[in-house]
Amino acid sequence: MRSTIALVLVFALSACSVFEQGNFGGSSLNPNRIYLDQTTVARVSQGETRRYACVNPPLICVQHGMGFECRCP
Repeated sequence: MRSTIALVLVFALSACSVFEQGNFGGSSLNPNRIYLDQTTVARVSQGETRRYACVNPPLICVQHGMGFECRCP
């Protein structure tokens, strides 16, 4: 009986760390990318476009001269 109570307390008190590590949104973010919000505009070169992404795809990039202007819709 005591071990059951102790086990329940351990799970109840460690729930925050379990929820922080879990992926409940269904998609994981790549730590090697720079994620833009809806108000940010990134002006990048052609080779740098793969480094940027949106949390909710798609990333829209429009060419302006030699570079690109990327934003999230």
